[in-house]
Amino acid sequence: PLKMSTLYTFPGNFRAFKALIAAEYNGMDVAVEDWSEEAAKLSPLGKAPVLSTPSGVVFESNAIARYIARARADTELLGSSFVDQAQVDSWIDFCANEIELPASMWTYPVLGYMPFNLGAYTKAKEDLAKGLKTLDTYLLTRTYLVGEKITLADICITSALVYVMKFVADKAYLKPFGNVVRYFTTCANQPEFKAVIGETPLAKEEMLAPGAPAPKKAEPAKKAAKKEKKPAADAPPPPPKKGGHPQKKMG
Repeated sequence: PLKMSTLYTFPGNFRAFKALIAAEYNGMDVAVEDWSEEAAKLSPLGKAPVLSTPSGVVFESNAIARYIARARADTELLGSSFVDQAQVDSWIDFCANEIELPASMWTYPVLGYMPFNLGAYTKAKEDLAKGLKTLDTYLLTRTYLVGEKITLADICITSALVYVMKFVADKAYLKPFGNVVRYFTTCANQPEFKAVIGETPLAKEEMLAPGAPAPKKAEPAKKAAKKEKKPAADAPPPPPKKGGHPQKKMG
């Protein structure tokens, strides 16, 4: 039934990754079209993504992902039991509130979707760290979130972390979250994920948004002990990078 469905979205939209990865697992052929004014009219909210099916329109990214995941029961993307299904839903809700929101506030200025705001940037990093701490603790003895195989819960959380991991979360930020890094790497390297998101090398250093203050380099301890130096003036914000946009088409 989904072979005639079309997903309208912006290129590289992580919210669309969820549905497209689910489609890979379910062997579904979903056409993808660029967002347009006509596509916006399909959704009551006028927001991407939106799925047009022969039977009607589905809007909101998690609803779209569930619709596609539900198309095949044998892949068990929504869980293999009644309780598992509820747990998958629990983690999808967790992802929307504790991961997607702060991840978007951190990465969107870098990707050019919104202007940089220092207060929002600082809060986003703190809030995301809280969500990652919860996730890291839970993953200590688990490979996946629900059961012993990938479900839509893993698809949603991995999709939400793609740009965080690829562009802004450096080693220092991720150091307390080793289980999350292992989990993300495991999921992102599955063929069904790579078909949609491509390669996802971890960021070596944080990519900064235009207008963001340059990070201060710590003074070596020995030099600081010998002689107190006047604090250096903050470096001017880096100019916007020319050339390729960091959010290239994935896959």
